[in-house]
Amino acid sequence: MAVAAYGISARLEFLMIPLAFGVGSALTALVGRAVGAGDWETARRIAWAGGSMALAVTGAVGLLVAAFPGATAAAFSSDPEVVAIATRALRYIGPALPGFGAGIAFYFAAMGAGRMRWPVAAGLARVAIAVGGGWILADLIGWGLDGQFLAVALGITAYGLITAGAVRPAVWPGR
Repeated sequence: MAVAAYGISARLEFLMIPLAFGVGSALTALVGRAVGAGDWETARRIAWAGGSMALAVTGAVGLLVAAFPGATAAAFSSDPEVVAIATRALRYIGPALPGFGAGIAFYFAAMGAGRMRWPVAAGLARVAIAVGGGWILADLIGWGLDGQFLAVALGITAYGLITAGAVRPAVWPGR
């Protein structure tokens, strides 16, 4: 039941991808154009505008999911036990969805800038936090599924923060 319930939150992540991809795909070209012209300040400004747009769009969805986790879970399953566990998961993961959307947008912006080291590190950090943090919170501290759901949400949030944090002059300074 827990795996099925977690699958609901994973589906919601998958639904964020087209929203963020719509912004991100444009960012690759726009940032690449600015970088090609040697205008790194404009490239950073474009990346932040797009990342903010993706954050707003996915944030609206994430806030709705967090505000109505039971109704969201019920839209994907009629099994009461799955809905109950998924509701718990969505309380943690819903507020993290904006970070996922922004992270995807900044990932695409980084492709346009030719600066992929930080987005790759962000993806690895996300996995490490979700797995390692889940083990610590769920098993060692004893929070069970809530600890695992919190670790997943923290991993998603870290992904967004790390990719956003890379779009700064120290990382995107120019050639």
